[in-house]
Amino acid sequence: MASHPHLPLPDYFSKFASIYVRQTGHSTLNILTDVITENVQTSAHPIGPDSVVHDTAAGPGIGAAALVASLPKGQLPKELLVSDNAAMMVSAARESLVASPLPRVECKEVDSQDLSSVPDNFFTHSIDNFSIFTFVRPVDAVRETYRTLQPGGLAVVTCWRRFAPMYIVQAAQKKIRPDLPLMPTPSPEFYEEGVLRKKVEEGGFAKDSITVVDKVLVVSDDENVAGLTMLMSGPLMSRARQGYTEQEEARWAESVGQSVKEEVAQFGGIRFEAYILLATNSKSRLA
Repeated sequence: MASHPHLPLPDYFSKFASIYVRQTGHSTLNILTDVITENVQTSAHPIGPDSVVHDTAAGPGIGAAALVASLPKGQLPKELLVSDNAAMMVSAARESLVASPLPRVECKEVDSQDLSSVPDNFFTHSIDNFSIFTFVRPVDAVRETYRTLQPGGLAVVTCWRRFAPMYIVQAAQKKIRPDLPLMPTPSPEFYEEGVLRKKVEEGGFAKDSITVVDKVLVVSDDENVAGLTMLMSGPLMSRARQGYTEQEEARWAESVGQSVKEEVAQFGGIRFEAYILLATNSKSRLA
């Protein structure tokens, strides 16, 4: 897929959300924008003005930004629930989206694994963008997506196949302390072919209602490479430096920078690979 290095973040996006997006190199936003345009809107269940959409485990509103970026104003959903279990994320989303062109947005602190506050058969679309591998009980989250989707509703689940920053961080670790354990990744089984599909089937979706495609995004522009480098050099990756002396800590930024250069030399940029799963809710309308 094409990279969109200059896809503008709406001016109303909060400072926190803007920093969040920059430090992901716009990867989650760009991939989801492409998924909506190329996969969702060309499916039998496109998003339109009568849609009611749930952006679950939404972070600071990336799904909402992708909807605004990819759809004409007249095609935006009439209702959007942006939910996350972290109050800081919900607050950032609320701050960002209060001035958005979306007709009606609600931002709520909700656990994706327990949507008991949402009735059955409520949403036409559910988006889970690069979050499923962070859940303690991913099948419960899928089950709740299935329950709250209308018959014929569409679930969109994105998941990393290759999360580039983890490879780069581990390469940086090996340069400084190859004897220490490498930084682990959450739920690494999701990187394996077929695991995402299996979890979604276990959550209630019929096997023949599921399609999975791959997408590749190579981040090569200086601005987004710098944002990703900042992420890998900073406090979010502090676990990678456990057991380091002060002198070793002082070498971290340089080691990350060198590992980024090696990644770019190999792939022409920082290479992300993703699984994109679309699943239609095939339960009976009488259920």
